[in-house]
Amino acid sequence: MKRDIHSERSIPPAGLTEALDLLARARKAVDDAYGSDDQLSRVALHLIDCASDASALLCRKDGLEAAREALGSARSAVVAATAAVHVIHDATRV
Repeated sequence: MKRDIHSERSIPPAGLTEALDLLARARKAVDDAYGSDDQLSRVALHLIDCASDASALLCRKDGLEAAREALGSARSAVVAATAAVHVIHDATRV
């Protein structure tokens, strides 16, 4: 039987601690600079939180697949938001 070391994770994958630290510092920097009163800063903070949550999934037994699914959903949300920005931008130019 082939051993799947990825399903036996008990320690964080290499680089995960550093990535989570960078995301935490980015969140603090955005919050310190812009606060959470502005809608754009709330969106940025939410995206950083989503990235942190998806990254933290990597510690779970099914973490890689769960993180991929979460990132797929995040990509879809970013694409939808980008399309909305383009529509609004084009409408205001007319």
